Amino acid sequence: MTDRGAELSDSDSNFDPELLEFLERHCDAIQDGEHFSIPEELLKKHPNLMQLVDCIHLLDSMAGGGGQDKVAETLLSSDSSLSSSSFQSLPREFGAYLLEAELGRGGMGVVYRARHQTLDSHFALKMVRSCEFASDEEVRRFFREARAASRLRHSNIVSVHDAGEHEGIPFLVMAYISEFTLADRIKMGEISLDESAAMLVQITRAVGYLHRQDVIHRDLKPSNILIDNDGNALVTDFGLAKVFEHDDEQTMSGAILGTPAYMSPEQAWGKVNSVTYRSDLYSLGAILYELLTGQPPFSESVPLDQILRLRDSEPKHPQKINPAISRPLAQICMRCLEKKPENRYGSADELADDLERFLNHEPIVLKSMGLWNSVRRWARREPALVVHLTAFLVIFTVVQLAELSVPGLRPSYIPEMIILGTWGAASIVFQRLLRKDVRFVRRCWVASDAILFTAAVYYAARPIESLVAGYALLIVASAMWYKPRLVAVTTVTSVISYFFLHSMRGDPETPGHYPYLVAGILIVTGGIVISLVRRILQLLSFRSRF
Repeated sequence: MTDRGAELSDSDSNFDPELLEFLERHCDAIQDGEHFSIPEELLKKHPNLMQLVDCIHLLDSMAGGGGQDKVAETLLSSDSSLSSSSFQSLPREFGAYLLEAELGRGGMGVVYRARHQTLDSHFALKMVRSCEFASDEEVRRFFREARAASRLRHSNIVSVHDAGEHEGIPFLVMAYISEFTLADRIKMGEISLDESAAMLVQITRAVGYLHRQDVIHRDLKPSNILIDNDGNALVTDFGLAKVFEHDDEQTMSGAILGTPAYMSPEQAWGKVNSVTYRSDLYSLGAILYELLTGQPPFSESVPLDQILRLRDSEPKHPQKINPAISRPLAQICMRCLEKKPENRYGSADELADDLERFLNHEPIVLKSMGLWNSVRRWARREPALVVHLTAFLVIFTVVQLAELSVPGLRPSYIPEMIILGTWGAASIVFQRLLRKDVRFVRRCWVASDAILFTAAVYYAARPIESLVAGYALLIVASAMWYKPRLVAVTTVTSVISYFFLHSMRGDPETPGHYPYLVAGILIVTGGIVISLVRRILQLLSFRSRF
């Protein structure tokens, strides 16, 4: 145990109920992403409480909670050295600057509005959060941001004026623009199509300049776009920027860098070496999508769910969310959001040119991707329906071939076709309900799959025992949702349906233990699939923390 930890243990070994209640409420606030300050009375009774709070925040960060845009305001300092998280009372002097107010916090840094006491000018001063616990990689990334931004000169990029260390705290000084971001503007609502396009033109031109300077931003998002008093957009926060001239980045293989709601698929896959200039174009498309619709392309509340959707699905077409969006602007947006980098715009300047053509009421030069690409996008947008329809087509083909191999019409043919048609119609209905985010629609869908499969097998010709393997296929297919509970629902429904099927159509000569053996196999299959899904989710969650 460290000296500070020992001191905390010695002084606060007898916890009072008020302290325990505070810690419980504080932990709940962290999980909800809320701010929760320390009462002054409690801090006077327990002087080292701030150290314990800081440890809680650091543990939450290591557990995956530190990557959000906002963290609790109360972080603590060490007794022997100054820390960025120790500035609980402002204003406070920091070298030649007077820190007047906190502007924001991120996963690595905290930004203050600072006044240079000699020049009497305001700047934005950023420093490493909890620097006494900062890793070498965090400090290196911090100074890489300073180096990347210091040589950039563009009207839509926040300029860096100074960088260094003060009392062991790395800091950089940037131009103070405002406290208003594009994210704040989006929350206000009522952004016209022309305003959205004009705003993105400014951002895209700035990104094009970055690319010509061999810099990839890799974390473009509304909260990293500042809006000045004249309504101009300025790109900031180069903490994840990749500089090609002297890039010595040794990122962990498979690490996921960026913000899930706005990162490109190649970033979500952790393919660091595949991140190119076109990765920023995807992020620009995601920003435009939110400007047009009021929500990011994948609006799931859990970042891990956003990553899974980003990898396997297509965003809903913006015109389906906002019918007022013109077709050319929707085409520009969706082209930026193509899964494959080579299918996006060739450069940021090409994107900006098309946006300006839209603003000038000129035809855009974007070429059509063709019918096959449209089909692929539809398949990614509605994968569950595509899988079902493909399976029905295979089954229909098999049944038709079986029908042609025997003379006359089999008695089971018409019931099988009716059930198959009903199953297909039900899948289309469930998909439409899924688009509307109807509650429990996924559970109802997987349960109906087991029930309708049972009905189809019920009318099949004997022996039906070989068709029981279809239940196992349903269980495995349910893993495509990446939801362990859905796999459990499919498993339970399949077991119940099988017992019903055996009681109605089972062979009387089947040994009595046979149904229980099959049920056991299905349960074990479900357990294995659930375990694999959970492992995949854990691995993705682990990779997204680095």
